[in-house]
Amino acid sequence: MRYSDKDYIAVGFDDDRIHITPVILMNGEGGLKKILQGICGKENMVIYHVNFTDKTCIDVGRVRLPQDIPAVDMIIRFNPEEDGGTVTICNTDQVWNYRVKEEAKPFGMEPKGIVDKDKVRELEQKKQTNIIWPDELAAELAHDIYGQDEAIKKISELISANLRRKQPEVEVIVLFGPTGVGKTEVGKALPRALEKLSGQTYGFHQIALNEFIGEHSVNRFFGSPPSYVGYKDPTVFEPVRSHPYQVYLMDEIEKATDRIYTGLMECFSSSVVHLADNSPDIDLSHVIFIITSNIPVDMKAYEEASAFRKKEICRNTLAKACGHPEIAGKITNCLAFRELSTDALTDIVSKFIVEELQNYEIKLEHIDEQLMVQLKKQHSNYGARGVKDAVREAITAAMVYDRNIDRYCGKKVVLSGNIEDICITIVPEDENAG
Repeated sequence: MRYSDKDYIAVGFDDDRIHITPVILMNGEGGLKKILQGICGKENMVIYHVNFTDKTCIDVGRVRLPQDIPAVDMIIRFNPEEDGGTVTICNTDQVWNYRVKEEAKPFGMEPKGIVDKDKVRELEQKKQTNIIWPDELAAELAHDIYGQDEAIKKISELISANLRRKQPEVEVIVLFGPTGVGKTEVGKALPRALEKLSGQTYGFHQIALNEFIGEHSVNRFFGSPPSYVGYKDPTVFEPVRSHPYQVYLMDEIEKATDRIYTGLMECFSSSVVHLADNSPDIDLSHVIFIITSNIPVDMKAYEEASAFRKKEICRNTLAKACGHPEIAGKITNCLAFRELSTDALTDIVSKFIVEELQNYEIKLEHIDEQLMVQLKKQHSNYGARGVKDAVREAITAAMVYDRNIDRYCGKKVVLSGNIEDICITIVPEDENAG
């Protein structure tokens, strides 16, 4: 069998025929050996013979990757005279053989009768028209975030616009504002809202940047160089390889180290993570980053500013805090969350209490107004955690020694008393029935 400059040995992983990578030019002009390093999270590798003139692709071999090795290195060889080659798994005794076949089939061609192509086209067209409109996304987010209508509207516009791009880019939005105003809740609510509106599943990862200070912990972002601790270990971005659609919530950017700042800004500029361990780059073009900051913003100036000037106020605030104006300047989407109104804060505290009671299948009927005032103060001092802890402690005190705890299940209750001694009272049966 003779090979042209259009014949390649190519590889793909886990039966993904869309993302196939040519590795060896089969006529030998580019060498007949290829080394692949740092293959993580894959169960199998498929060897293909690809001809770009005929647009054909055929499966010529399959390699089962070891699952007890965090990052697999391998050597792929091809011998034109034998019409075949080998795959050697480094640091093991595994050598796999493959042989090139005469027949080939066009890319994407399926045997007749296996799939209803009309139905496939119908589903694809339906998915293409499933556009995320900013007002619909804002409405979904508003179920979980209170008192931030302007910020939610802007976030929804930014995300909706980027999702319509023919060439998507990594989306980065930095949210400023005091603790407890809903910044983190936006990141948590976003994957669920996007999935509901688009049908596309989004992964979610929350990262506290103040925990990444030591050299080894910083390497968890961008990989460890050879001979360093953690070399070839998966980074925080590894899930993107297997599922490109992810939301990363990164809290308190002002507490990040200079190396984190620099590395993240490079990722945001190129939509790619370049890893220090020389493993393949990670494409971030479908990833959304929600980054929070508790740095105070001059809200009087912010409220009076134009849309462009508002971004400048936020970027200048970040630049002063991190000490790197050139880095902060690479972030284009910045906005501030305002202090919550008294009614919005009442709604938030009520939401936290309802959610906590739902863990015990208890329904909230009413909260004593004096107790609500105390819980709102607890929220102002300690955020959502302060409210949840107070309610959880009350539930624990009321029920932990109650041998008839089932009597609360499915019932409506009233919360009264004070924050030091919250009283949980079951609504009488006739009112529960109503």
